[in-house]
Amino acid sequence: MTDGHVSIKLASLAAAASLGLNSCGVGSCSTYASDYSCSYVENDAEYEVWYWRNLDRDDDADETLIGRAVGLRMCEDNARAFAAAIGEDFNYRAYICVLMKDGMRMEKHRFIET
Repeated sequence: MTDGHVSIKLASLAAAASLGLNSCGVGSCSTYASDYSCSYVENDAEYEVWYWRNLDRDDDADETLIGRAVGLRMCEDNARAFAAAIGEDFNYRAYICVLMKDGMRMEKHRFIET
């Protein structure tokens, strides 16, 4: 095979792989350093919402699963509501959204206001 044929074949394989990923709804999002599309991460992904009451202790035993959410805004809203319910000021670092896919924990995120 000539170099031209190899280049064309490699370009065709790369295009096919890209189409395959996009057809599955998987595409990267640099804003969230995610393997999934930004739209999916922000609006459609299902999350576990975790909250830490005593951040300064850095104690893993302090983490509490406070619920589930769809989309990052709802995840943060759940954390804000939980903080209010327990009488704490909201701390952006006190919660994390764990993206769930097929029952597996995939990525951790927080809502980024754009």
